[in-house]
Amino acid sequence: MSGEDGASITAESSDKEIIEFVRAWLADALPAAWLLAVDKEDSDTVRSLRDATDESEWFDRLGAAGLATPSFPVEYGGLGLSPRQTRLVNAQLSRYKTPRFRNLIGVSLAGPAILQWGTDQQKADRLRAIGTHREIWCQLFSEPGAGSDLAGLATRAVRDGDGWLINGSKIWSSMAHNAQWGFLLTRSSIDAPKHQGITVFMLKLDTPGITMRPLRHITGDHEFNQVFFDDVFIPDEHRIGPVNDGWRVTQTVLVNERISGSGEGASLPGTRTGRSVASVIEHFAPVTDLLLRQRLAQAWVDEKLTQLTNQRFTAMRRAGESSGPRGSITKLFSSEFLQRLQDLLLDLDGADSVAWPEDDRWRRNSAWAFLRVRARTIAGGTSEIQRNIIGERLLGLPKEPGLPSSTPWKDIPRS
Repeated sequence: MSGEDGASITAESSDKEIIEFVRAWLADALPAAWLLAVDKEDSDTVRSLRDATDESEWFDRLGAAGLATPSFPVEYGGLGLSPRQTRLVNAQLSRYKTPRFRNLIGVSLAGPAILQWGTDQQKADRLRAIGTHREIWCQLFSEPGAGSDLAGLATRAVRDGDGWLINGSKIWSSMAHNAQWGFLLTRSSIDAPKHQGITVFMLKLDTPGITMRPLRHITGDHEFNQVFFDDVFIPDEHRIGPVNDGWRVTQTVLVNERISGSGEGASLPGTRTGRSVASVIEHFAPVTDLLLRQRLAQAWVDEKLTQLTNQRFTAMRRAGESSGPRGSITKLFSSEFLQRLQDLLLDLDGADSVAWPEDDRWRRNSAWAFLRVRARTIAGGTSEIQRNIIGERLLGLPKEPGLPSSTPWKDIPRS
């Protein structure tokens, strides 16, 4: 990427060069009052300026600069940076409190899968639109009868001329009501074992035959949906990867989901749920209650453990070794750590955590975060599933009893 002064950043750029380039770009892209407010820690002014921002224009500019998808190849709108370098970019975007990016599934999950498994035409058609926020994506994975056992999915894909007819339903589809595209898993063979009869598609969500129903969080937010498919036609050119070999494609998404959900990935700014340890310490210091102080110190240690473990896995990938099922370690630990941290936050607030003045943003947001992180040990693979993966694939413990893996999907009992 090159700026007006001729400067550029590539995978060969130093950390200092990357940071300086992003800061210079932000200095040009943001109002001077915004930068000054950040330096003065004037959150109210930053919030007011951000609320007045034309987000469509902002995301066009961010995406065109490659800063929304720094890890994507240059030819697809990125900068070709490593995950570690991408984190440097996103740290600067977070520091300057840029508008919240709402296409995490597109950038962190669908995009990398398309890069690995998609055709050249699919990459050219979809990846730049993901980076400029023009195409919001969702996952169409879990089903009412196949949540934790994702490979047991039953949504059928049947050949129909030059495409496929889809029938079935998906559930817990985050942000599907705001998305233009979905990453869809289907059962394309009932005679093959459940892991070998899956085919993956890109689905345009304005296709006839799709119905959505909202599912609300405990917070009252509408993020989840149930999605129904009645003879939905998908052209074969929207298939991702080989027919009946979609489980390998799915694994690409699941590994990236665990990495993103654990904080290991180069997540975009504004996508993390809940308070950080640093913000809790800053808000409540000094903490005089001995037990609360001990819990706060343990939270600091847990956050450092998560960061160091993530760095270790990142170093493994840089050395050419896949972290593979080890991503379940950080997913499990970080999900449960975030819940402990939000529990501590409310205990530090005491009675103020259950009632507060209307204009008290800290306590209102803290209460929201406490409720919202209840889902962290479910979303992206439950803690129970992560423990199974760790036990079986890392520790070599016996698998849970069940039917042989060669059993055809049609012969597996379902509720």
